[in-house]
Amino acid sequence: MQPVDLVKNSLRAAYETVLQGGESLKVLSGHQRDITTKADIDAGRAILRTIKKYSVPLVVYSEESGKTKLGAEPEQSVVYDDIDGTLNFRDGFGMLPHGSILGVFERPIPRFKDCLASGFLEFNSGNLFYAERGEGTHLMEGWTKGNKKEKQIKTSGRTTMEGKNPLIIVPDLYMLGNLGQYFVKYSSRAWLKDFGSSATHLVLVASRSIDIFIIADNCHIPEKRKTGEELGPGYLLVKEAGGAILDWNGNDIGDEEIGIDKNRTFHAVIASTEKLGQEFIKEIHNIPEIVKYMKRKQLL
Repeated sequence: MQPVDLVKNSLRAAYETVLQGGESLKVLSGHQRDITTKADIDAGRAILRTIKKYSVPLVVYSEESGKTKLGAEPEQSVVYDDIDGTLNFRDGFGMLPHGSILGVFERPIPRFKDCLASGFLEFNSGNLFYAERGEGTHLMEGWTKGNKKEKQIKTSGRTTMEGKNPLIIVPDLYMLGNLGQYFVKYSSRAWLKDFGSSATHLVLVASRSIDIFIIADNCHIPEKRKTGEELGPGYLLVKEAGGAILDWNGNDIGDEEIGIDKNRTFHAVIASTEKLGQEFIKEIHNIPEIVKYMKRKQLL
């Protein structure tokens, strides 16, 4: 099994199933911004069917279905989010980003650094972002429309928060909850935006469109407090493009277990370079309200 082939074929299966499915916008469960549509379920089933065709023992982790064991004594695993940006899909009239993100890992209980290959397929544009360990991160624009050309992408490479060009920061305002107000201070020297799709934010960091993306575990809906399904595959997409994914104390999260089946959540700064990430983390440690929150969460 070539991990990158499994990634591409699974993502295409999800896309084609959602494209052809009836009543895909129908909401099956959830409330407010945390919803599950028929498309989420259909996409997840299409991905699982594709994975099973490889007849490889695997542990499969997904946002909607949890943990599934395929075969005896699996040595590898797959992590995916059926559709990231479901609210964008339901309410965005084909204009707001959403899609499936998936990664293949070399251990049955995966850590971030165990990712062998991963990808994100944005459904509106048909753009495929994918990465292979040691081979970089690539973009195939309009892949679902038949385009076979690809290019390697890199982060902005920015190393400092100061500079001639405004800093582009994307705070995940939903997951930051009431902490979001403390990032508004950067609006005088940065562009602040939340596109409603973590996978989109991750690949935009990888492709130099965003300098910093920040997530937390402070959402007011406890059921939503899980972020590994996007961050797991996204880790390789960002790292292979030259970026860094750090916890709020400046440590690379690579050794952490993704823990989707345990509903693990993460406080992370995704930055174009480790140096920029460290500088940003140092700065937010000077915000009293952030420090107070980190102490309450036992992050300090």
